Amino acid sequence: MRLVVDTNVIISALLFDGLPEQLVLAALSGRHDLILSPYIIAEIQRVLENKFGVQPESLKLLQQLLGEGEVSYFEPFLHILADEPDNRVLETAVKGQADAIVTGDKPLLAQKTYEDIKILTVKDCFKQLQ
Repeated sequence: MRLVVDTNVIISALLFDGLPEQLVLAALSGRHDLILSPYIIAEIQRVLENKFGVQPESLKLLQQLLGEGEVSYFEPFLHILADEPDNRVLETAVKGQADAIVTGDKPLLAQKTYEDIKILTVKDCFKQLQ
């Protein structure tokens, strides 16, 4: 499955144990394709530094994600959600031809789908993968 994993899920995977970490590890094992964009990467780095005081380059799992994830490059083109970073996540999924977006973001989850791309919680993603 081709997945765009939102910043909130990636941060959880990097800093805490649980389903987000399991999902990211599954993607890194080759079971899924992880699609990133420069916008998502920049937001991950900003949140790690500003909110958690963590230097992104110190996280081995993040370096692995950046090395193995497929990066989709584009100019912003969607403005359907109030939160512009959410629009960048949708754009990453569209340009990266994702099957699903995995997020904990309530406005994104309320969309349920966008152009046949499912928008799922981590838990719902695991249910669909079984």
